[in-house]
Amino acid sequence: MSHSPFDNVSEEAKAILFSHSRRKQLAANTIVYFQDDPAHTLFIIDRGHVRLSHIMEDGSVALYAIIPQGASFGEVGAFDRLGYCDTASTIDAVELTAISLQWMDKEGAPYNELRTVIARMISKRYRSHMEFARALYLPTLTARLALSIIRLLDSLGNEIRYQNKMAPVLGPVVTQRDLGAMARGTRENVNKILRAWIADGLVVVEDRHIIVTNRTKLEAIAFNL
Repeated sequence: MSHSPFDNVSEEAKAILFSHSRRKQLAANTIVYFQDDPAHTLFIIDRGHVRLSHIMEDGSVALYAIIPQGASFGEVGAFDRLGYCDTASTIDAVELTAISLQWMDKEGAPYNELRTVIARMISKRYRSHMEFARALYLPTLTARLALSIIRLLDSLGNEIRYQNKMAPVLGPVVTQRDLGAMARGTRENVNKILRAWIADGLVVVEDRHIIVTNRTKLEAIAFNL
């Protein structure tokens, strides 16, 4: 479990995790779990990307995160076991470490250490939910799209060389349909806004990559500066 949230725990705690872990390999476009399924397992992505979506009260589906290698998911139900708060599905071929939570109620220092890490993971996921809610209720699609792209740039952390310098980029794992699902818009409307941003010099779209050439202006649109 290299590059996981548990990298810095003690060897005793790592041994507990190892005894409750298994590797899973899933093909692209596979459901890992559905919203409200019993939350008996949390996951670390060892390779690939995962979409996290949430069914809204009106029955619509909102995509709130695309997460990369090293990220965790499924942690929100770890303590209460009431069920997952989202649906997780693979984007590309994915390798996961699946960690059973059967040890959660056991006593002892290594168990407390593991619970502390999971509490931090839940706090990070809660922040992601709050950022998603902020983006979801901005008054215009243009602002929602700008903030959604900024969130994805920060969570995925990818860069590409463009015009002799490194620029932040969203690769082909993020589609325009995904952006529409995150920003409460359609793929067609997202494409229209991207074309306007291309004309204004904010982004470049090449070979299914969205290269952000002026993040400052994008932030100004997102935060109405």
